[in-house]
Amino acid sequence: MPNFIYDLITARGWSIRHLAELTDISYSGIRDYLKGFPNRLSQNRLNRVYEILELNEKGGLKANTLYTWRVTAKEDQLSALNKVLQVTIEASSKAEVDAKSKTQAETPKPTADKFRAIPFLGGGIAELPAPYWVLRHNDIYILIQWALPKTNPVKKTPGFHTNQNIVSIDSSKINPDIGLISSVIWADKMTLSTEKVCGIQLSHTQLTLLQNTDSLDALELDTINKWILVEPTDDPHWQLFKNNKIHWTWELISQKLQNRYVNPEEAANALKLK
Repeated sequence: MPNFIYDLITARGWSIRHLAELTDISYSGIRDYLKGFPNRLSQNRLNRVYEILELNEKGGLKANTLYTWRVTAKEDQLSALNKVLQVTIEASSKAEVDAKSKTQAETPKPTADKFRAIPFLGGGIAELPAPYWVLRHNDIYILIQWALPKTNPVKKTPGFHTNQNIVSIDSSKINPDIGLISSVIWADKMTLSTEKVCGIQLSHTQLTLLQNTDSLDALELDTINKWILVEPTDDPHWQLFKNNKIHWTWELISQKLQNRYVNPEEAANALKLK
C-alpha cells in the first residue's frame, strides 16, 4: 500500500511534504512509511492519510465515489497514474473472484480489464483537445483535469520574453498520450488521435462549471453520470486545429496562457499589463 499511495500523490503532482501538511503528520513519518517502514505511522495517522486521499479502509479507491484529480501530461505522472489504475483493477478483479468463489465450487480465474476513458470536448487547444477525461472501471470514477507541462519563461532582453526548452508538438500523437497509460482504453465510439477526435461535447455551462470550480469537489457523481450518457460526437474544431486555422476565442487564449506560464503574475508581465 505505501507504493500505491506514493504513486497516487505522484500522479497528482503532490510532494510528500504537501501530503504531510494536509494530514498534519510529520514529513519524516510519511516519508519513512512510503519507503517501506510501516511502523512509522500508527493506524490512526494512516487513517488520516486515507481520509485526505479518499481511500477505503484497505487503502484503495472507493466505489461510487467521484475522484477529481489534476494530472500533468508528463511521462512520470502518467506512469504513476497507470500504476494506480493497474492496482485498482487487480483489487477489483480479486474482489469479484472472491465473491464468485463463495457461490461456485470452482474458483474462476480473474479476467483482465481496463478503465474506460471518456473524453470531454470543449475549451481545448491543439495540444490538448480534451482537457477533461472521465476514467471509469466498474463503480469507480475518476474525473481528470489534464494540464500540459509548464514551460520556463526567460527574459532575453528588456520587454521581450521567450520560452526555454520549447519542444515542438509531435504530429504523431496528441496529449495526453494514451499509449503511456496501458490500463486505459477508449470507451465505445470515443477516441483522440491526429485523424479523429470524438467524445462528449460539453455545453458552455458545463465547461464553466468545470473551469470555475477550484477543486471540482462540488461536482456530484450523479451529475457526471448524466453527462457521460450523451452520445459521443466528433470535435468540429479538430480539422481547423490540424490545419492551423484556429478560431481564437477568449477561452482558448486563456488556456494557452495558463499552459505557458506558471502563474497569472508571469503572464501579466509577459503581456506588459503592468
